[in-house]
Amino acid sequence: MPTRSTSFKAGSGLQSLAPDFVPNTPAGLSRCVQRWGITLEEPYADVYPGNLVYRCALRDGTPAVIKTEPDRLADDEFLPGLDALLLYRGRGMVRVLEAARDDRVVLMERVVPGETLWHGPIDDALEAIASVMTKLRAVPPKGHSFPDVRSYHRAWPNHRRLYGGTGPIDADLFEIGERVFIELCDSSAAPVVLHGDLHYGNVLSSDREGWLAIDPKGVVGEPSYEVGDLFRNRVDELDESSDPVRAMRRRVETVADLTGFDRERIRGWALAQAVLSEVWTADEPARASHVDLRAARLLHSIGPLG
Repeated sequence: MPTRSTSFKAGSGLQSLAPDFVPNTPAGLSRCVQRWGITLEEPYADVYPGNLVYRCALRDGTPAVIKTEPDRLADDEFLPGLDALLLYRGRGMVRVLEAARDDRVVLMERVVPGETLWHGPIDDALEAIASVMTKLRAVPPKGHSFPDVRSYHRAWPNHRRLYGGTGPIDADLFEIGERVFIELCDSSAAPVVLHGDLHYGNVLSSDREGWLAIDPKGVVGEPSYEVGDLFRNRVDELDESSDPVRAMRRRVETVADLTGFDRERIRGWALAQAVLSEVWTADEPARASHVDLRAARLLHSIGPLG
């Protein structure tokens, strides 16, 4: 589950750019800029590959953000993400101002002040994300096209076919992660529409609602599935503790207290998703830092939680 971070923060002193003068502006983005009467400003540099995200201003000068993913990728996340934003209507997530599905463009409010949760006390970060997580419990609408988290299981057999086995991933963790993933899917509670990538960079401080999520994937699964990103990020901080396993357990217990989720399901989802994330990046060795496996090992070392 590769990290994707786009901080939609307020900016100042930005240069206004007409779309004709922005290099390689996709046609769909240019059409929407003209149709909605907005002014493009500086692009965000730290965005997920394939996305283009710009600061912009509305006709009345109100700051906003415009995003496009012009090329439809094999695993298209743009449209499910847009559908999740539209479903939640600004509750717990950034608000959509305009959307053009055919052009694959969305215009959104700019989150102010827009600080992420990568730094600062971990307890404060967990509390902020939990406050967002508890708002994301919408029942999937009839006829929806959100992918089900169960479909992610295919990563394990695909990996075996690629490597003829577990490849660069520890065999025990590979097998444990798959088993736990299947068990949790088979025993899941009723599904809701999840963000799907709720890490510390995708929740921003907001004057409007305290904290808001950005950049959802839009998937369906049980509510406790959403916790996974919290445990395979900010892992290096655990090494500063005299007992990293105990420190990881404390994170699990903290999230359980904040959300009401079962502690063992939190540990299980976090472990399974950490392995899954490593599986997804195993075919790109340059990207693999093995932080996900370190997280999985710590979560496994905790042992079952009653």
